[in-house]
Formats: sequence, structure tokens, C-alpha cells
Amino acid sequence: MKFNEQVLEKNSNIIKSYTSSSINIHDKNYNYNIIVPPSGPLIKCKMNFNNISSDYIIKSLKENVNLVIIALDNTECVDKTPIILGLNEFQIGIEFMNYSAACSSHNILLSEKRNFLTFFLFH
Repeated sequence: MKFNEQVLEKNSNIIKSYTSSSINIHDKNYNYNIIVPPSGPLIKCKMNFNNISSDYIIKSLKENVNLVIIALDNTECVDKTPIILGLNEFQIGIEFMNYSAACSSHNILLSEKRNFLTFFLFH
């Protein structure tokens, strides 16, 4: 699916399109697990949907992040409770979404200049 491009800062990590196995940011396709902040460099994610943990997420956070999106093909394949409880201890919200919802939410939060991270975990 393609998105209409918004005019934001040049270094904003706007998701231009996605498939079930990749996302496109700055005209480059990423087909591996990746952490996408609102701006700046993207970070290769060393975890996958089988072993993602609140500890790993917390270590990946930048200061002032108050929301984390976990993008998965199937949101039912993860035990969400320990991750939610771990992040709630730090007063950080977390949402598990399919790729479509995560890409849309990412771009909306980006336009609102919110501090968040999106983790894309592909199979």
C-alpha cells in the first residue's frame, strides 16, 4: 500500500509504502526487523517476534519516548502481558498493531511531532 507524502522535515522517517515483508523509508526498502524513530538513523532490530522483550525495548529507547508501536503480521503470536507491564513501569505506552495500522499510526504520530519508536518485526 502507498501513502500520500506529507511535507515534513527532511530527516523525518515517513513510511512511504509497505508490504507484508518490508517498509519503504527515504526511497529505500527495509526487509529485516528494524526500529524506526521519528527522525534520524534507523536501527537494525536484533530481536524477532518470538523473543521480543520489555528489557530489549527499554534499552532501545531514546530519551522522552512515551509510546512504542510493535508492528507484526499477527499480533496474537506474542505474549503481550510481560512487555506491557515492563513498559508501564516506566510510564511508556505500548501498542501492538498489524503492519497497516502501524504504518498509518507511525506517520500520524510523526506529523504530530510525538516522541515514539516503531518496531517492525517481519517473519
